[in-house]
Amino acid sequence: MNIRESSHGYWTSSQSFLWVAAGATVGISNLTRVPYLMGEYGGAAFLLVYVLSLIFIAVPLVAAEWMLGRWTRDDLIAGFQRLAEAARAHSGWKVIGVLAMAGAVLILSYYSIIAGWSIAYMFRVAGGGFGGMSETAATEVFLELARDPERSLSWHTIFMVVVCIVVAHGFREGIERTATRLMPAAAALIMALCAYAVLARDAGSAVRWLLAPDFSQLGWRGVIEAMNQAFFTMSLGIGVMMNLGVYLPVAAPVKRLALTLMLIDLCFSLLGGIALFTVILAAGLQPAPGLALIFQVLPRSLPQDLGGTLFGVGFFLTLFLVALSSATVLLEPLTRYLIDRLRWTRVFAAASSALIIWYLGLGSLLSFNVLENFQLWGNNFFEWVRFLTASVFAPATGLLICVFVVSIMPRDLVSATWGERDRWLFQAWFYLLRYPARIGLIVILCYASGLLNWLVGLWA
Repeated sequence: MNIRESSHGYWTSSQSFLWVAAGATVGISNLTRVPYLMGEYGGAAFLLVYVLSLIFIAVPLVAAEWMLGRWTRDDLIAGFQRLAEAARAHSGWKVIGVLAMAGAVLILSYYSIIAGWSIAYMFRVAGGGFGGMSETAATEVFLELARDPERSLSWHTIFMVVVCIVVAHGFREGIERTATRLMPAAAALIMALCAYAVLARDAGSAVRWLLAPDFSQLGWRGVIEAMNQAFFTMSLGIGVMMNLGVYLPVAAPVKRLALTLMLIDLCFSLLGGIALFTVILAAGLQPAPGLALIFQVLPRSLPQDLGGTLFGVGFFLTLFLVALSSATVLLEPLTRYLIDRLRWTRVFAAASSALIIWYLGLGSLLSFNVLENFQLWGNNFFEWVRFLTASVFAPATGLLICVFVVSIMPRDLVSATWGERDRWLFQAWFYLLRYPARIGLIVILCYASGLLNWLVGLWA
């Protein structure tokens, strides 16, 4: 039951792996949704719950997925089948791998659309296309792009081609090399944007909006939103972390890497939030949720000078860099599966995977134009895919992983996946996986299904 050596090779170093993992976790939501939720749910009050959720729910699950991937050294579906066989459990447990891979594929299918829009906006801002624009005009610019299937398709295609090229070069020559260049560049950009916002604008309003503690605004909904975002921001339940663990050396300091990854993820959110909301609030505008924040509110808030243009270009460039880093690791699980199961070459497997995801992305793309009125229970294709991946597939898969590790796998097998390093932490990790992580994920699923809202309404 000892950890096998990898027949595929290993990451070059722990530092390189950390940049790859950071590319998987740091995404568009870090720079937009986390800061927005902080402002909506009591600033530092929300941040406190968010950090605790990262420590007690996300970090134990990150370590678990890395260790499972390191032990199996296989694609997601075959890996869980091996684990089920080793645990003498029903082979149906491999459904965890199926759900995880489906989640990664569906997330990338719509993530590519948003990344493509960020490229388009980067060029639009560079050309000075938003100076003095009204709210109505900014909304019209975004809708003009989103409702033009040819333009959106072009950016979607360009982005997926770039992602395919990176993954086709291999996990080390492609994904690792790209992440070790893009993520430090994104970190430098976000620090520069934050410095500009603090030095050139009044950052006091943004800092108070983000960090002033107000527990009266938190409420039970803010607590659950913090738990949900902590889980989602670490790319859990979609097979990405387990797939990265396949190439981890036996001696890798998994626990230390997981904590460091959490800090990197948190720093990106705080710096991005200060930079973004300093500019928005200084312009006298109010933040908005979702895509409207970056594609409608931010462009209007940019100062009509060189500094404002550089800030806008830098921000959308940062979005593109983190989106590209995330997309490469999202494409890898399906690529790895096709390589192992069908014995295809990496180039053909990466191209086939990218084509499948590109095709699925057409449903989300057309939801803003041709299929805008084609809805099921009030939601279009794009909204259903986002809901199913973020609120159902990912937390359900994370919960199944917790149950499988804690209740199905024999303790000696769990101990074998842990390895020989930091044995004194094993019991604490196992306890966190058994109680806080499982309970938290059950609450997230109940919230996503509407059950909690129903219970609260019944109580009221």
